[in-house]
Amino acid sequence: MSSSAGVFERRKQKRFSVAQSYTINSAKPGMIVDVNMEGLAVRYIDRKSFPKESYTLDISQDDTGFSLKDLPYEIVTDDVTTHQLSDRTLVIKRMGVKFNELSEQQKGRLESFIRNYSRDSS
Repeated sequence: MSSSAGVFERRKQKRFSVAQSYTINSAKPGMIVDVNMEGLAVRYIDRKSFPKESYTLDISQDDTGFSLKDLPYEIVTDDVTTHQLSDRTLVIKRMGVKFNELSEQQKGRLESFIRNYSRDSS
């Protein structure tokens, strides 16, 4: 399936945008752009000196204290993106990740996170 911009869409499920939510406990912590039950996209500042890649990440929601820990994932994309920051020396990247096998508890908490803290991004 492809989008109108000519970019191939690999996602099988609709993504939902979230406000003030972050990935933490990963080698590349950042702000979540969108999420679904299959994975998420996150923007982060490329510091060039990240520690060795982590195989799990946590989701944290700023305003409510919601937290979901140890989600197994693999990186699907990791590309430089444009940004509007005044410091043009910062390299901002957008990383897409696919969740690996989630436990039933993690699936339930992820569904709750999407239901309670997201909005339709289409």
